[in-house]
Amino acid sequence: MHGLIEFKGPDRPIADLLDTAVMQRLRRIKQMGFAWLVYPGAEHSRFGHALGAFHIAQRMTRRLERELPPRAALHVKVAALLHDVGHGPFSHAWEHVFPGGGHEPWGARIVAEDAELGARLEALEPGLAGTLREFWGKRYRPHFARKLVSSQLDVDRLDYLLRDGHYSGAGYATYDLDWIIHAVQIASVRAGHDDPSDLVVDYRRGMYAVEQYLFARSYMYAQVYHHKTVRAAEWMFIKTLERFAQLTRQGAEPPGLPVAGAMARGSEVAVADYLRLHDVSVTTALDGWAGRDGPGADDAVLRDLAARLVDRRLFKTFDLGDDRPAADRLWPQALEVAERRFGAAARSYVHLDTARQVGYLASDDEELHVIDHPRYGAVTLSRLLEDMPLGQPLAAIRLVCAPELVDDLRPLVEHALGRGRGRR
Repeated sequence: MHGLIEFKGPDRPIADLLDTAVMQRLRRIKQMGFAWLVYPGAEHSRFGHALGAFHIAQRMTRRLERELPPRAALHVKVAALLHDVGHGPFSHAWEHVFPGGGHEPWGARIVAEDAELGARLEALEPGLAGTLREFWGKRYRPHFARKLVSSQLDVDRLDYLLRDGHYSGAGYATYDLDWIIHAVQIASVRAGHDDPSDLVVDYRRGMYAVEQYLFARSYMYAQVYHHKTVRAAEWMFIKTLERFAQLTRQGAEPPGLPVAGAMARGSEVAVADYLRLHDVSVTTALDGWAGRDGPGADDAVLRDLAARLVDRRLFKTFDLGDDRPAADRLWPQALEVAERRFGAAARSYVHLDTARQVGYLASDDEELHVIDHPRYGAVTLSRLLEDMPLGQPLAAIRLVCAPELVDDLRPLVEHALGRGRGRR
């Protein structure tokens, strides 16, 4: 996809990070979670993505070498390579169940506490582990260097969009990376700020490439990341782990995933134990709960949810468009239907899912600036996109349910929408 990725010259010592257990673990975490259940090619790992983000960081720092001192360039490249080390199994779905374990806080802990990784970072530059924590804690200066790794046009997004499109086969994920890199500059656009320089895009050089990137990102969210079947599988996984966590807190922890059990109870988890969590270890636990390696989980709901997920007997969906009032009217009725079928476990079998189709959604800290605009001169990208479909995120609301509920829910969905639009 990127061609040859090289660790040469001053970047050669960075390659020593690749052989750490922390980095090798990323080979066992899929980049796109459960998307492979719909797009069979989408089985690539976060390790490959980390290499791609590093490669784009190399190109960006070379492009900006006049404004970016060599020491800051090193920080950007290492931060790009390590930006995903804190991810849990199955990507972001894990964080829905264990919200205190987001990948950024865990990444900071891993960099600080893993002895092997810490030693190699220290060999690269004394105090580098602390510098990376400044990066992830949004305290690093200059501000624009951190923005290369975490913003609306960072090396993470620039890589995963091309990579996910390539492996899923979604041809509309392409954009002109060369022209975006060519158009990126550093300029003073934050007057009165103690750090006035920021990452900007030259309108005349790169605005069409940036628009292409934003449309591609919006299409990927709508058609791939938030595909109805992908979301159904993710919610089944979340409901399964929620059931596991509930049982654990009740003193009936199912065997097979002791680290997650400790997290569910709110116990302190060591970095070394957290690093034992990855897609393979969780899949092994799911197989056990589903009865693939023995009698299965004692709890019937956990056993059933795990078996459905392992066997790809996925939940169905009703598309509610962006009709929030209809969804609010429907939800109590849907829950009542699920309670008649599944009793107290009803919420494990029905869910109201809201997914935002993100093209560009910037906080003040992530805002992009555009310079040399023929009308405005210097302007934020949010301002330019106000009149475009990408200016606001679009919501896709779906009712996700077990297949047994479909026939009973269909007339309720059609009545709530008032247009007969409910569908599987």
